[in-house]
Amino acid sequence: MKRFIAIALLGLAAAAVQAQTTVPVKDWDVYVDLPTGFAFVKTPMGWKFVRQLDEEQMARLPPSTLTSLLTPDDSEFRYAHPALEPSPRVQALRAAEVRLAVNAARAPR
Repeated sequence: MKRFIAIALLGLAAAAVQAQTTVPVKDWDVYVDLPTGFAFVKTPMGWKFVRQLDEEQMARLPPSTLTSLLTPDDSEFRYAHPALEPSPRVQALRAAEVRLAVNAARAPR
């Protein structure tokens, strides 16, 4: 019983995180993936692929067309659990690599 409750709570937590990071979508909304031009429609049964749009159609997308399903302020990657985040040691090593790359780029030749 405790295991079932724990799994249910994890599911609710994951749903809450997803709800915060995605754009609310209504039935019959249209989403176009900009890199591929693939068009999808959100039906009551789920997302359905419609077709690939050509360049002319991509240039004339209506303003109501969704082109991103993530909220605009999601510039930072969020981990599902704190244990999955990089350790302070790994973060320091990555920062050092960036500093080394910047210093190497600025070095006179």
